[in-house]
Amino acid sequence: RTLEMQVDIDAPIEAAWRAITEGPGIANWFAPVAEVSAPGAGATVKAGWSEEMMMTSTVDAWEPLKHVRWLDESGWMGPGTSMAVDYYLSTENGKTRVRLVQSAFGASEGWDDLFDGMETGWTYFLQNLRIYLEKHLGRVRRMISERIEVDMPRQEFWRHLLSGAGGFVIGGAGAVKAGDSIELKLSEPATVRAVVEVLIEGQGLGLRIPELTDALLFVELEGKGDKFHVGKFLVIKSDRES
Repeated sequence: RTLEMQVDIDAPIEAAWRAITEGPGIANWFAPVAEVSAPGAGATVKAGWSEEMMMTSTVDAWEPLKHVRWLDESGWMGPGTSMAVDYYLSTENGKTRVRLVQSAFGASEGWDDLFDGMETGWTYFLQNLRIYLEKHLGRVRRMISERIEVDMPRQEFWRHLLSGAGGFVIGGAGAVKAGDSIELKLSEPATVRAVVEVLIEGQGLGLRIPELTDALLFVELEGKGDKFHVGKFLVIKSDRES
């Protein structure tokens, strides 16, 4: 199985390279706990959402400012399975293009379910990378996350999330599109304006909040069908420099 995606970023290619090859850079847009043992092929990349939930990969390809590959041969999707993530960098129309290729190898009944949700996640992460490099470069970012179980049909919950009745989108009518400016109620009685950066119908919603130093709020409906959890991720800029 293969998934290919890309994002164009208004930032130097050197900054994008550091963001995907150095621990502090990875922690600013991907997993909040990240470390890289050394630059170059053969290095170990550890990334996760806590010390108990770490993924470990090996740097399998290394072309500075052009290409790096993370290879996970742990077999966590079954005996003989492995996964690779390739990042290809180039300059296109004055911007840095990051092209991502996620590849899965070996037989596993779990690939279909994994890849069903992978596009939503990578869409968010690539936009998070873009916002980090364009808005927060040189600063440390922090992630606040929460997951809750939902007992409601998926489409009903999605409409509820985007409606005024849900108490989240003020005056919402149950539908938005990428680029829309909407009003959010994050606490009582304060409201903020947000820009829709990511929209995958029934799967994920990414909102950039200019009033909170361009913080990115992502809401993901995790799982298949009407059996799902809702993950909420708020990435905010710290005052400290990286």
